[in-house]
Amino acid sequence: MTLVHQHNLLSRLFLCVMAMGLIACSSTSGKHGRSGYNKPPLNVTIGAGPNRALAVYAMKYLGTPYRYGGSSPNEGFDCSGLVQWSAKQSLSLNIPRSTDQQSKFGDELSMSRMAAGDLIFFNTSSQPNSHVGIYLGDGYFVHSPSSNGVVRVEHLNNPYWQPRTSIVRRIQ
Repeated sequence: MTLVHQHNLLSRLFLCVMAMGLIACSSTSGKHGRSGYNKPPLNVTIGAGPNRALAVYAMKYLGTPYRYGGSSPNEGFDCSGLVQWSAKQSLSLNIPRSTDQQSKFGDELSMSRMAAGDLIFFNTSSQPNSHVGIYLGDGYFVHSPSSNGVVRVEHLNNPYWQPRTSIVRRIQ
């Protein structure tokens, strides 16, 4: 077999694998193009906190697709878009759009004082405060990550999030 023929076979195989991956990732179910993810883990309850309404409101969007730059339920959310939209709708607060700006908004708290509705920031991609979620209580937070493509609930003890936890802020 010639080198060119081997290259063509590898190229075709790569394209087939990519096409199958795209087909699998594009399937949706439910209303408004939401994915199959629509429930948090069974043991998640939203705790108490001065901004509890923010956490409750954000939970309405579980399963909403991730979209970079997205800032509404109709277009999908990125992490800071979910926070901005939920703060406006639930608390009538106009907060900044970017995670960097949001990480300077409100009052910084220690992790021990964190309550439902507080914003929790993470250092991802070697950038400080590059991701944000909304704390729910008992170590859980809701956010819109790019991986797996939907708004979801995760725990702070997750091996990915735990070492990347940065700061907590309470918006007012």
